[in-house]
Amino acid sequence: MAVTFETASGTQRVPPRIPPGRSTELNTLLRQAARTRAGAARAVLVRGPAGMGRTSLLSAVAERLPAEGVTVRRFGGRPGDNDGTAPRRAVDVLLAPHSASPSDPAPVPADAHADRLRLHRHLLGLLSTGPLALVVDDAQWCDETSLRCLDFVLRRAAARPLFVLLSQRTECEGPGTPVLAELLAHDRCALLELGPLDPSETARMIDRTLGGPVDDHFLRRCTEVSGGNPLVLGRLLAALRGAGVRPDAAGLRRLGAVYEGILASMIPDFLAGQPRHVRRVAIALAVLGRGEADLLGALCGVTGTRVESALGDLRRAEAVLPGAPAEMRDAVREAVLGGIAAPTLQQLRVRAARVLSDAGRPATEVAGQLVLLDRLDEPWMLAVLRDAIAESPSRAATRAAVRCLRRALESRLTAAERKDVHVELARASVPTAPATALWHLRRALATAAGPREQAPIAVEYGMAALGTRCAPDAVRALGHVLDGLTGELGTAPAPADRELRTTVASALLVTAANDRTAMSVARERAAAWPVPQGDSPAERQLLSALSTFAALEGRPADQAAALARRALRVEEAAPAGWWVLASSVVLSLADAVDEAQAGLERSLSNGQLCYAPWMQVAALAGRSLTLHGTGDVTGALHDARAAVALAEQTGMTGAVPMAHIALGNALLSQGEAEEARTVLDRIANAGGDLEGRIWEWHQYLYARGRVQRELGDLEGALDTWQRCGRSLDEAGVANPVLAPWWLPAADTLVRLGRTAEAAAIAEQAQVRARRWGTPRAVGLGLLATATAARGRTRLQLLAEGVDALAASPARLELAKAEYLLGRELLGRDDARGARSHLRRAIELATRCGYHVLAALARELLVTAGGRMPQLATSPLDSLTESERRVAALAQGGVSNKKIAEALFITTRTVEMHLTNVYRKLAVRGRADLPGGLGMGPGPALPGH
Repeated sequence: MAVTFETASGTQRVPPRIPPGRSTELNTLLRQAARTRAGAARAVLVRGPAGMGRTSLLSAVAERLPAEGVTVRRFGGRPGDNDGTAPRRAVDVLLAPHSASPSDPAPVPADAHADRLRLHRHLLGLLSTGPLALVVDDAQWCDETSLRCLDFVLRRAAARPLFVLLSQRTECEGPGTPVLAELLAHDRCALLELGPLDPSETARMIDRTLGGPVDDHFLRRCTEVSGGNPLVLGRLLAALRGAGVRPDAAGLRRLGAVYEGILASMIPDFLAGQPRHVRRVAIALAVLGRGEADLLGALCGVTGTRVESALGDLRRAEAVLPGAPAEMRDAVREAVLGGIAAPTLQQLRVRAARVLSDAGRPATEVAGQLVLLDRLDEPWMLAVLRDAIAESPSRAATRAAVRCLRRALESRLTAAERKDVHVELARASVPTAPATALWHLRRALATAAGPREQAPIAVEYGMAALGTRCAPDAVRALGHVLDGLTGELGTAPAPADRELRTTVASALLVTAANDRTAMSVARERAAAWPVPQGDSPAERQLLSALSTFAALEGRPADQAAALARRALRVEEAAPAGWWVLASSVVLSLADAVDEAQAGLERSLSNGQLCYAPWMQVAALAGRSLTLHGTGDVTGALHDARAAVALAEQTGMTGAVPMAHIALGNALLSQGEAEEARTVLDRIANAGGDLEGRIWEWHQYLYARGRVQRELGDLEGALDTWQRCGRSLDEAGVANPVLAPWWLPAADTLVRLGRTAEAAAIAEQAQVRARRWGTPRAVGLGLLATATAARGRTRLQLLAEGVDALAASPARLELAKAEYLLGRELLGRDDARGARSHLRRAIELATRCGYHVLAALARELLVTAGGRMPQLATSPLDSLTESERRVAALAQGGVSNKKIAEALFITTRTVEMHLTNVYRKLAVRGRADLPGGLGMGPGPALPGH
């Protein structure tokens, strides 16, 4: 990246300092010049890459020769010297009479030979006064005629004191390059190659600039990044000195960043000395950032061969990274773009977007150019941005597209285009700014004409309003659109119209299903809507919404689960949405754990595939609660922490609070009440309408009461649980296991001496538990009733509760029931019976990771005269029966599909079980599964 200090007329600015390591070459040239004074004409070509010191070396020679009585004429070649823009030829400047002005026009030669004879006469006139040196820097840019004339006069003046000193930049080709090659081929010119500095010269230069001692690794890295180029090394060291960097190990860590900046600062000078096609390719690559040769050529109008040649020059200059496709260094790209006028750059970006679009590149790549424009004036640009948001892989790309779409609203748009822009802005804003999304959707709804056009917007409005204060308004909007569709479509709508109406209905129900205010309004619609068969996506969505209402109302679990299963029976080709998540939660409440986990796994996979963080967080939180319900506290804690991390990373702590609720529950079961309180406080202080949500608010209150109880605040815990119960009744939620506040509340009331109140709560809970009908609900209802009972009735209720829970997947609740029954038997002096149940409680609590309960049971067991049980230490005992069955078949080489057929489950369920098995056994795959999977576990455990 040489910088010439001569003008075309040969005038010279202050010469640069001689770069280090060139003393040998300088002495060589001075000796060659001295020999010419004896009457022997000589020519030397100094050749090397940019920055190797050619110009400085020629300047040093030119400065020293006049002291030896040598007249010096100088000329510096430039890229424009061959395109008709140079005022005079190089030879006319070098051999012009002293009286000639550099701006005088060159005489027009009659023919080439006559021209050379004329110039030869001028040369003889100059030589008549003494030795003459003709110094031509960057001779590759000189016109061919001038170099051939110099060759001619060299041969004619062989016995004269003439010294011709030329330099050539090796990475550039110009009009003079072929003539220089001929001069070397015919031995009419000596060659002096300038190579990189050797390590000793580099070390001396570092020592002089930064001081010593010089670390060996620092020296090696300086040599690598500079390539032994004196100019690059000099600028690098100057920048390091300015930054206070020392040549030691600490300085080595800062060297790379400084070098990038130096490289960028040299690019403008480098490009200024390059042919036009190289400059155009560099600008095209800076605009695109990276791209193949055909894209670059289409953008800058340079042919493929010349594009490849230009990229080679840019790579040698380290402006472009190695490899394909070509990619410009960030700092270099900024330097190139900084030299382009703003209007020109805008035009280039529009052209780049068209080129990328015509080449079929992804919409996100095309949008990368559009988001940098000041205005979007063409309809196709809006379409590209909409596509880019839909396929955007990151929040950063979405934010950029949002900024661009906001600017689009300032453009002249039709009503339909403006509506579309509002919808796309809403979609992009939902994950991080739901209030903004809702505003845009309201504007879009107001712009849409008629219920058909409003329907899809109203559905998105409902989904965006989930869990916000706008849910009631969204339900009203959906109801208005639904009524409009019903009136417009009549009693016999076409299949597509029926599907649209069903989609609106399902959105209305699911929006209302998590809002205390809206649920009562939607309940009447839910009761009146006929149950669909589930033959279409919209019908399956409606089934999911209906199953949610059935679960919340506490109708028999079998009915709710049947609706949820029908909603999930077909895996859509389209990505899984809210209906998969909602149906999975219903199945989890109904104790259909395997099916619930398969659905949650499906939602989680879809969230990762489509970059839907809210779905990933919700699925992880749901899986954590499901695992916790089966007694896998370790797995629940793992998923809950992952959900919280993702929620906080994506700014969704307030939007998806269930992640923190799940983490609080898992921490409580591990005895970490203080940390659980901190986690729950985080969502309480995160803003949002937590109190208006049905699912999250009541589970939060249930968990908050547990924290207060564990920290010794019984009155506070009781108040929180009773508040939870009142809120559920006000919302019309009768499901007993959604937030089973009544069980700890009854126990606490008894401990506070308020047995009658406890009995009333337990009686109501028992009715709802039997109606829901799952073994878990029935068992917990029996435990609550036992809390307020006395005598043998209490003992009988506890025993029935243990039997009921043993038939459920609720191992953690079973451990608590076994403990309560053992404690009751011990209180009745039945030490033998107590020991049996306490050992069972210890066994279950230990395997569940509920160490607090295990410790309490051990104390009672010792009191009952029992010895500590010898617990099985095999990790296989932590597997559920379903997991063990799947793992045994997988170890035997059975494929996932065959396992699914053999066990009458889905392939996704098989995958989910195997994932859990690998995690629990700490193995990487099937090949690592241990033996003994086909045998039943030692002590029988309740089913999963």
